[in-house]
Amino acid sequence: MRIENPIVVQRAQALRRWALSTLLLVGGVVPAMLMAAHEAEAFSASDIYRNASNSVVLIFGFEDSGAGSSGTGSVLTRDGLILTNNHVIANATSGKLFGNILIYFKPKPISGDNKKDLTKPYLVEVVARDKDLDLALLRVKNPPADLRPLEVADSEEVDIGESVAAIGHPSGGGLWTLTTGTVSSKRRDQARDIFQTDTAINPGNSGGPLLDEYSRLVGVNTFVRRVNEQGLPLEGLNYSLRASLALAWVNGQGATTLASVARGNLAATPAPVQTPAPRSESPPTPTPQAQPEAPPAPRYEPAPAPPEPEAREFTAPDGTQMYGVPNVENDLDESLQQARTAYEELTARRDKSIKEMDKLFDGYDNF
Repeated sequence: MRIENPIVVQRAQALRRWALSTLLLVGGVVPAMLMAAHEAEAFSASDIYRNASNSVVLIFGFEDSGAGSSGTGSVLTRDGLILTNNHVIANATSGKLFGNILIYFKPKPISGDNKKDLTKPYLVEVVARDKDLDLALLRVKNPPADLRPLEVADSEEVDIGESVAAIGHPSGGGLWTLTTGTVSSKRRDQARDIFQTDTAINPGNSGGPLLDEYSRLVGVNTFVRRVNEQGLPLEGLNYSLRASLALAWVNGQGATTLASVARGNLAATPAPVQTPAPRSESPPTPTPQAQPEAPPAPRYEPAPAPPEPEAREFTAPDGTQMYGVPNVENDLDESLQQARTAYEELTARRDKSIKEMDKLFDGYDNF
């Protein structure tokens, strides 16, 4: 029979409880720390920029003389549907559409010089627009064959505190630049479901994408509050229309039907399984002796394209941290004048082609 000291027993029990609680704490904290580290590593501004910037367009709307506006849009389909804000393509005073609208795709390479980067404009037609939601759907005429649409995320899966990025064309920062921040709140503003974010959004970002860590569209950057009701300055109050509402509106216009991608749907498409050919039981046919090949003709490879300037982090004149190819002298008003000239040349070529076609058909009528 063993006699135990009650004081020793109590100390042993207390030690076991301490050890168990420590193990449970470590077991919960360590995975949480690892998950937080994983999430921090998952959000990469450079990866988002590489994946999404080619799916973002620069938009100009203007009259033949007078008012004009610039903004950003997101490529939704391979045949050239573009999502943006209504206020980018409409006169702020009259609310009517600008008489002229054109867009630019991101050049390859982008130099940071607007005169070099904005040389190939595209005409668009307005498919639909909604003043209350501040949304517009455009279709590019004769779009490039290599368009890369943005995937649309289920924005209801985005939580407060998650990291997000915006790509657009802020004055003083450059074209196709990226800024980062977090989702500050999710709320409703009149008829609009919106995100509030501290991601820097400036004139020129309107209509552009708010992106998650997977480079998927979670919002449409729409407006900024600079002062409160008392006229006091505000900072970091930027708003994006949630992608779920924007997607429902797009699908209701009859031009396309798109589905959002759930957060968990990240698995890569498996490679097709190669089925081996059935073995033949007949004896193999003898292979004829190969004839010596003629020496290949000399190939003349075109000169390689100049390398794209490396995108990098930089600070805009207003102190905003950005990512992309800096162009601190970027003046959107000057770019608008350049767009006007490009539009005149583009429409002149179009009108000339129409006249030539009319002459051709007149010639056929004379037979």
